[in-house]
Amino acid sequence: MADTLEPVNAAGDAPRRTTAGRTGNPENQPLMGDGQDNNGTQGHIGALQMSCKDPNMPAEIRTGFVKKVYGMVFWMLGITFGICVPFVFHTDATMKYMDANPAIMATAGGIFITFYVFNMCAMMSAMCGSTGCIQAYFWMFRTFPVNVVFLTTMAGSFGFIVGAICAQYTVTSVCFIFLVSAALIVALTVYAIKTESDMTGYGMYILVAVLGLMFTGMIMAFFPGTGGYLDRMYGGLGAIIFGFIIVYDTQLIFGCHEWSPHPRKFEYTIDMYAFAAFNLYLDFINFILFMLRTFGNRR
Repeated sequence: MADTLEPVNAAGDAPRRTTAGRTGNPENQPLMGDGQDNNGTQGHIGALQMSCKDPNMPAEIRTGFVKKVYGMVFWMLGITFGICVPFVFHTDATMKYMDANPAIMATAGGIFITFYVFNMCAMMSAMCGSTGCIQAYFWMFRTFPVNVVFLTTMAGSFGFIVGAICAQYTVTSVCFIFLVSAALIVALTVYAIKTESDMTGYGMYILVAVLGLMFTGMIMAFFPGTGGYLDRMYGGLGAIIFGFIIVYDTQLIFGCHEWSPHPRKFEYTIDMYAFAAFNLYLDFINFILFMLRTFGNRR
């Protein structure tokens, strides 16, 4: 599989940040935390709320939310990287096995495409003022064990896709990029928690940046000759954008938390732990892949 995996995420851009509920627009209440549905009745169909909306909420509730989010993120990363290991360290044997069993990669690709199409449908319906797809989408993330099954399935399918991409690079290159990316992710997380700068209202700009990145990648895919330095520059741009998105999502996760001493404008609602985990997981995966595209040495 070619290393042309597009930027991905859960909220409707391709498939990242395309629902209005992720843009940080306080006027768009139907996709925020406690909006109204089309009939004017009070409903809870969104993923974000104004930060510190309930100042009387015990601190341990937000702490439990943060722990649950990162627990799910590490669970998904463990599955994905576990599947990637044979692609990296036993490349020839693994690729021969995949060639002999094409249904595996076809299934993983089918899951990804289905996810992509559903996100596009959710995006289009939201732009048209309909909340039906968004309600169903967010219901899936709120409902246990449906959300865990979904996250586990997606982590497994991404494991094969990411593994096929990593197989195009040398073992040393993949391991080095992984360690550097892990260090940068930790640094970005600490910065997001401790900085006075509030990124949670920048969702609309992130949407534009990711759409631009996605369409640039699609154009490059139609012109295979645009490789070399141009390809590495594209990878560097993607890594920068997703580094910013990691800060953005981390601040939405911590919100008005005692570990984050500075106020934030928006935060995830505590019932959207699976949604927050999926977004952060995709941030990490995309960041690592773009770093690999920029600095990796191909076989």
